[in-house]
Amino acid sequence: MRKFTIFLAMLFFMNIAAAQEIKAEVSYTYLFANQWDKAIQTYNFSRPWLAENQPLFTNGLKVSATKTYGSSTPFSHGYSLSYAYFGSLAENENATLKLNLHFLKMGYVLHYENTERSLPLYVDFSLCASSSFLMRKQDGTPFIYDEAWSKAFGMGGELGLKLGYRIKPTERFQFSPFIEIGCTPFFFSPNTEAVINQTKSLAGKPWTAMLHAQSGIAFHFKR
Repeated sequence: MRKFTIFLAMLFFMNIAAAQEIKAEVSYTYLFANQWDKAIQTYNFSRPWLAENQPLFTNGLKVSATKTYGSSTPFSHGYSLSYAYFGSLAENENATLKLNLHFLKMGYVLHYENTERSLPLYVDFSLCASSSFLMRKQDGTPFIYDEAWSKAFGMGGELGLKLGYRIKPTERFQFSPFIEIGCTPFFFSPNTEAVINQTKSLAGKPWTAMLHAQSGIAFHFKR
């Protein structure tokens, strides 16, 4: 996962000098992933003696970078690279269980912004490839299942739609609050359920349609 992340970062920053605008974003992300929710709910239901239930993968943090290229029309295009993290922590008397879910995404962005209008709104449509890494820790150490470190991977494709409001303190530095919604058909390895609750095929199929909603702020650096 680390080598893959470094490779994507190198690919993203190649030819960065040709970009008209570099944008950095940070946002809160709400995630709905039905199959993962079922797996966590199965874990909670099968352990009624635990005082604190395992939370769902609902709240997360996302950071991203986008580079776009100039155009003589309201439409421009570019590429984005993003990382998102979701955690699920339950602290009980006999054990502390933490699930860490990481997403890495890279894709194409179509940007629309009519600078001739008085209202400085813009719209981004994105199509991204998405990969995930899920791991489990118990009492601060990696959990061992079937004599191996309990982890799982996944991949899918994401469609996203973003609406932002651009604020221009200067011509070269600007920022914008934004909201975004997206959908990701996602496939994950068969052992994903085992990472969460040590069972297989009880929570459903090894795929899900994830929905996410985000709100955050973007910082624009124009050339």
